[in-house]
Amino acid sequence: MTPSQRILERVAELEGVPPSAIDEPLFEAVAPDALDVLFRSVPDGPTRDDGEIRFAYLGYDVTVRAEGTVTVRSPFRVR
Repeated sequence: MTPSQRILERVAELEGVPPSAIDEPLFEAVAPDALDVLFRSVPDGPTRDDGEIRFAYLGYDVTVRAEGTVTVRSPFRVR
């Protein structure tokens, strides 16, 4: 699953709806194709262990890290 797909799945889960019910396109917040290319795995290539992208989407704070972790949090969450 690509990072953009994981973002949509997680936001839908938090919203309690199927991904197809999310009205705001991800491209309103970030370029999904560029995000997926930037963080795709490279077979037999070097591993990426540094870097992240953070942005807001539908009121959530989204972080995608080089190792493939996607975190979606409510900005109102107590840390």
